[in-house]
Amino acid sequence: MLKDLSIKKKLAGGFGAIVAIIVVLLASAYSNFSSLSTASKWDQHTLRVLLEANQIEIALLQIQSSIRGYLLTGDEGIARPIAEGETAALHHLEEITRLTADNPSQQARLKRLAPMINQWLNTVVHQQMEQRRAQTRSGAAISSAALSEVQAGSSMMGEIRKLIEDAMAEEDRLLAARIQTSSALTQSMQVVLALGGAICVVLALTIGGLLSTALAAPLVRLSAVVDRIARGEQDARVEVSSRDELGQVSGAFNQMAQAIQDSQEKEQAATNLLKSKVDSLLGVVSKAAAGDLTGKIEVRGEDAIGRLADGLDRMFDNLRTLLNDVQKAGIQVTTSATEIAASAKQQEATGVEQAQTSVEILATTKEISANISHLVKTMEEATSVADYTTHATADAQGNLKRMDGTMQTMVSATDSINAKLAALSEKASNINSVLITITKVADQTNILSLNAAIEAEKAGEAGRGFSVVATEIRRLADQTSVSTWDIEQMLKEMQSAVSASVMGMDKFSEEIRRSVGEVRAVTNQLSGVMDQVQKLAPQFDQVLQGMQSQAVGAAQINETMMQLNDATQQTVESLKSTSEAVHQLQYAAGGLQSSVATFSVAA
Repeated sequence: MLKDLSIKKKLAGGFGAIVAIIVVLLASAYSNFSSLSTASKWDQHTLRVLLEANQIEIALLQIQSSIRGYLLTGDEGIARPIAEGETAALHHLEEITRLTADNPSQQARLKRLAPMINQWLNTVVHQQMEQRRAQTRSGAAISSAALSEVQAGSSMMGEIRKLIEDAMAEEDRLLAARIQTSSALTQSMQVVLALGGAICVVLALTIGGLLSTALAAPLVRLSAVVDRIARGEQDARVEVSSRDELGQVSGAFNQMAQAIQDSQEKEQAATNLLKSKVDSLLGVVSKAAAGDLTGKIEVRGEDAIGRLADGLDRMFDNLRTLLNDVQKAGIQVTTSATEIAASAKQQEATGVEQAQTSVEILATTKEISANISHLVKTMEEATSVADYTTHATADAQGNLKRMDGTMQTMVSATDSINAKLAALSEKASNINSVLITITKVADQTNILSLNAAIEAEKAGEAGRGFSVVATEIRRLADQTSVSTWDIEQMLKEMQSAVSASVMGMDKFSEEIRRSVGEVRAVTNQLSGVMDQVQKLAPQFDQVLQGMQSQAVGAAQINETMMQLNDATQQTVESLKSTSEAVHQLQYAAGGLQSSVATFSVAA
């Protein structure tokens, strides 16, 4: 069946089968990949649900911790995170409700969870906060009823956490099932890719073998027949075993081989006739090659050999006439060559002297040009150094001016710091006077508490509570005195540090002002240097322009001398060539006469 197909159809069929298998493999892999991508999205969805549930639980625990701390201390700062926790819990509850819209069991749990959270916030958290605020305003202690409400709120929180844990357990179960599905899809994709790859390799090898058999065997047979024909077997032919392009080529090759064989037989007969005519012409030509031009050509005809024979006959006639003329001209050529040789010798001697003079002048010119080029390079370097010095000096002057401005700013900042340190010292003195007043108040309070304690002792059992209060007041007064003394010591240390800082800043300001003066002096010196360097630059430019002009002139002279030297060398070489040609002409004239003398031109 393959023998009747064309090469194009064989190749298209083989590669088409491979492409079809690859397409099927890619479609299967794409299907598995789509399923795996969907499973991965569901895994991410489950993780988001678990995260939202965890965030709800964290927000509720934060609210519970904050409300307990607030109930124990009454500090409003502890109660601030409660509002943030409520907002976060409700937000995450809405988000988890949206994410689990496709799960009826989770929706049922969340419908139970939302009222329980709202009830716990309204009946426990908000109510306990209002009660604690009322107790704080009235100064009453925490009642046992409030503690029982805290315990009731903890029980309700336990139920809420139980619902949240159930929802998280459901999502964990779904996550495990979806992970198992993703693993199965991954294994399925690996199997499909491995099996499909193996099928593609086997199919490619099979198709390659079939195509090799169908295409290589006819080519091997054709090559073998070509080798046989090349070795001289003109009757060798190719066996045609298929109808494809190679079969058609084999048939055409057989026809060509037969045509070549027929043509060679015809050419052999023509060659034999041609050989007889050529042998006749070769006898006459051989005699002419030996110097005997008296031979006659007997071959006639309208073919190529006949026309060649007629042409040779005319050529021999012309050659006889030419040899007679050459013998006459040989003598005249020999005489003229001798005269030309003598003149060429004289011109050659004159050209050599000119060439030596040109070489000496060229060497001197090259030395002058090299010296001028070196001077030009030196002046360019000096100009570059002057330009660099000018730019560097200008940059340094600008940097010093900016440094001057910066130091002026530092002086102003130092003055400002001194003023602020002075104000700080004054404020410290004011604080010291306030501390003295606080110390006096603490002493008076201590005396009052002592009197109150004495009066409470006098009152007996009825004044015992007031005695405890007086003791606490005296203890607070003692602590106030100690703290006031510590603050006073710290103020003294701060005043000493401020005084030292003021003195340091004064010294620093003086150093900066002295540095500003030095910088200005350096700036003025750099200005003078830059003015002198700028005056040098135009002078360097004028010298450089003159040296460049001299360098151009020297280069032109050097080039002219090189051209003159080349021309002189060419003249000398030409004279030598002329002298050599004259010698060769003399030798050729003698040889011509000798050669012509060997020919016989008589009839």
